[in-house]
Amino acid sequence: MSVNRERLNQLHIEQCAQALMRNGFTVHTAQDQAQLFSLIHELIADHDVVRDGGSMTLMQSGLLTELTKRDIDFQTHNDSSLSREQSDALARSAFSADVFLTSANAITMQGEIINVDGHGNRVSAMIFGPKKVIVIAGVNKIVSDEAQAKARIAAIAAPCNALRLHKETPCVHRGICMNCHSEDRICSSYVKLNYDKEKRIHVILVHQNYGY
Repeated sequence: MSVNRERLNQLHIEQCAQALMRNGFTVHTAQDQAQLFSLIHELIADHDVVRDGGSMTLMQSGLLTELTKRDIDFQTHNDSSLSREQSDALARSAFSADVFLTSANAITMQGEIINVDGHGNRVSAMIFGPKKVIVIAGVNKIVSDEAQAKARIAAIAAPCNALRLHKETPCVHRGICMNCHSEDRICSSYVKLNYDKEKRIHVILVHQNYGY
C-alpha cells in the first residue's frame, strides 16, 4: 500500500471514529493485528461467555484462533462440525452472553453501522441482549454514506458471502444483488445502528482490509 493511500485511510478512520463517538459508540483504533488482539484481550475478561455473529473479518484477522488461548466460554456457531440445531442453539445463546463479537457490512462517515442479515441472529444480537458488543471493521468497510453502504453490500458483501456459503442465488451468477426471492437469500434484514444510548457497543476500526 502506498504512503499516500495509508495517510488517506488514516484520515478516513479518524473522521469515522469521531462520527461514531458523536453517536454514542465507544471507539478504538488498531493499526495491525497485534494492536487488534491487544484491544480484544482488554475488552474480554477471563471466564466471560463470548459468542460471535459469523464473520469473515473474525476469521481473516485470526481472532477466532486467538480466542482459543483465553480462559473463556467461546465456540463459534459457524463451526462446520455442528448440526443445524446445535448451531442455532449457540446463536441463540448470544443473547445472554457477556460479549458478542461481529463485524459490519459498512460503516458510514456519519457514524452509522449498517448490516444486512439472512437469519437475523447477528443484527438482533447487536441491537439487544449481550452485555457488550464488539464490532471489528477494517478500513475497507468505511463508506461515505448510507447510499454507498447499500451499493457496497449489493456489489461486494452479498455476492461474496453467497459464494462463500455455496448459495444458489442470482448474485452468485450475476455478481451483484438482484433483490431476489430465493430460498437461499442471505439478505433478508436490513439494520442501521444510529446511536448507542446504552454504551454497550464498542467499535474497533482497523487499519487493514478485513472481510467482505
